[in-house]
Amino acid sequence: MNIWFASGNVHKKRELVAILGDSAILGDSAILGDAYNLLIPSDAGLDFDPEETGTSFRENALLKARELYSLLREHPKGVWRRGEPVIADDSGICVDALGGRPGIFSARYAGAYSGGTEIAGKTKKLEASERNALLLEELGDNPQRAARFVCAMALMFSPDRFFVAQETFEGEIVKGPEYARGIGGFGYDPILFIPASGCTVAELSEEEKNTVSHRAKAGKIIAAVLRAELHCQNSK
Repeated sequence: MNIWFASGNVHKKRELVAILGDSAILGDSAILGDAYNLLIPSDAGLDFDPEETGTSFRENALLKARELYSLLREHPKGVWRRGEPVIADDSGICVDALGGRPGIFSARYAGAYSGGTEIAGKTKKLEASERNALLLEELGDNPQRAARFVCAMALMFSPDRFFVAQETFEGEIVKGPEYARGIGGFGYDPILFIPASGCTVAELSEEEKNTVSHRAKAGKIIAAVLRAELHCQNSK
């Protein structure tokens, strides 16, 4: 049986595989294994890049789940089987001193203007290092550095039957670019410092991050619901 993840981000897929497949994380039997497989749209030859028109992480997560669910049902090769669930998430970084920005525009952040950078009449999506530099520049020497990663994760069995969990990973933005550290993770990980761990998110091991991150926390909740559903199906 397949579990579908509405993302083209291989980093996110790897994290979710670890969350759903690690019994140490779940505290019970792992979901992924011989019986279940996590697939993303490209595994079925699907182009998946829905316009994220929601006004919140929750709305965008549900939007992506519904879009993939619809594409799978209409797939001409019948890659989807009735009952196979879809998981989708929307995540980003929220900085208190910036009024919660970049928020849902984290992947499209371009300083105070969060819609992309206009170059030669086209919208260019900035690289992670460029977004990090812009955020640090905009925040400047503001002493208020509190920030958090937010993840809303949706588990959809049908457009009318779904569950959503939203969690955070609290920290603070580093004081400047010279304090950005770590080579692990992706995105804003090098510039979010976690006081309890004494390091940035990018310095955490993959195992540590997949236990305490915003995506891990939301994933544990979704995994518990999914495990209960699969148990009910297998008991019939």
